[in-house]
Amino acid sequence: MQLTAEGQLAKGDKIKIVGKSESDSQTITVKEVIDVDGHEEVIINKRKNRYFITNMVLDGTSWAKSVTKIS
Repeated sequence: MQLTAEGQLAKGDKIKIVGKSESDSQTITVKEVIDVDGHEEVIINKRKNRYFITNMVLDGTSWAKSVTKIS
């Protein structure tokens, strides 16, 4: 399922990220979904502070070009 809105991902979901840079593309498990200043942030690696903001993915301004939920 292609990500189309906030609220579609939860902790433990497996996702495929296509990055704007090929080195950013990955398949990974969501570690946490949090609300920061009214925006949903999806944490994919807490130790390295890797995350994306859902609305930025949707409007094309994120490092993540697209996100697909695979489980």
